[in-house]
Amino acid sequence: MPAARKKPALAATAVLLGLAAPLVLGAGQASAASVASWDQVAQCESSGDWSINTHNGYYGGLQFSQSTWLAYGGAQYAPYANQATKQQQILIGEKVLAGQGPTAWSVRCRGPLINDHADPYPATTSYPDPASLPTGTLVKSPAGPDVRVLINGAGVPVAGSDVAPDGYDLGKVVTVDEARFNALPTTPPPGTVVHDQAGGAARYVVVAGVALRISAADWTAAGYNTRADLGVPSAWLKGAAGATLPAGLVVHDQAGGAARYVVVGGAALPISGAEWTADGYNTRADLGVPGGWLATAANATPPTGTVVTGQGGTDPSIYLMVNGTALHISGAEWTANGYDKQTLMGVPEAWLQGAAAKPLRNGTVVKDSSGADPTVYVMAGGMAVPLTGADFTGLGYDTQSLMGVPGSWLGGAAAKAVPADGTLLLSPDTPTVWRVVGGGKQALVAADFDSGRYSFADVVKVPAALTAKLPTATG
Repeated sequence: MPAARKKPALAATAVLLGLAAPLVLGAGQASAASVASWDQVAQCESSGDWSINTHNGYYGGLQFSQSTWLAYGGAQYAPYANQATKQQQILIGEKVLAGQGPTAWSVRCRGPLINDHADPYPATTSYPDPASLPTGTLVKSPAGPDVRVLINGAGVPVAGSDVAPDGYDLGKVVTVDEARFNALPTTPPPGTVVHDQAGGAARYVVVAGVALRISAADWTAAGYNTRADLGVPSAWLKGAAGATLPAGLVVHDQAGGAARYVVVGGAALPISGAEWTADGYNTRADLGVPGGWLATAANATPPTGTVVTGQGGTDPSIYLMVNGTALHISGAEWTANGYDKQTLMGVPEAWLQGAAAKPLRNGTVVKDSSGADPTVYVMAGGMAVPLTGADFTGLGYDTQSLMGVPGSWLGGAAAKAVPADGTLLLSPDTPTVWRVVGGGKQALVAADFDSGRYSFADVVKVPAALTAKLPTATG
């Protein structure tokens, strides 16, 4: 309420005189108001923020003074009005309205209370349990405007943008018990098959709140075609289809097979038979997912920047994921570089050994994440090749993402004398593409690429100083 608001004087009087009950209303004075009217008052008084406390002496959506809140019994709910629920604030507001009338609120905000005499929460009203209603029913609580659609025991939120394209009829919304409405999960249970209520051929299965796309092959092979196919709000489905499964979830191909995987950063990492029990994966829920989705996830790796360690704990080493490679983090770097502030993800150790042995992708541009070494490097066949400022821009690496990596790992990569055999190099002093062979370089010709034997996509641009120091191999 504004500073000029008339403060509810009765509150102070009740406190000082110890009155047991508020004043009896005079003829024509409002004694109750609907939730909709209280919402309008709150919108005017506090922009509809029922938990507001701006330290101006008034609290909550209806902007009670502390003396009024206590005088009318608010302490039974919370010490201050802003700490109580919307319904609790309205119930105290009803008592103030009965005792003082609409004038307890500012002139500009009291209007909705003057001619509305409805009971906001009639004791005689009995609302149905949403569990008794069929899937597809639109429901809301008596205390708010939010609408949900019932899907297999869940209440999936319906956005305003869903109403027209999804064909929802708001005239058929059923008001249900508030507590049970609020207790409804907002995502369908795992295994529910859904599609966009607005239409389209795409089908999805819900797993841990995420909607995974079902391919045409999976539709019948995995038995999804035998389940109920339910329409869900478009906005919810868009968000769920773009979400990532929670880390640590164990999954398998719904169509069958013994392979098991653990999800980390959207990637599905294979779990070996020994790790299945030794690392405790067998104690987790094992969820079926579409084979097409799983094939894609199994070819992915945890995102760059993910910090990982072996789930079994036999190797205490910690690694940083960069472009699919696991780079070792030394003990000193663990805290000095702030890696200890990130979430440490446990991953299958067999997979981790392979990721740690994999050379960092050619063409990746890196620097020491600690900043101790300001040099920028480009990766070529496992070797970190230093770049000058002119190299960085002249070779076009300024257009790529610069990856921070552990300095100890970088020192080892920079100490290598030559890239691994088979690495394709191109320096700006010549159009010749060189192939590293036995510590030297061998020139390739156009025919080598035309035949498909080599690909220009695998060529790494490096400073001329590197190719110049490599002896030319013959034969």
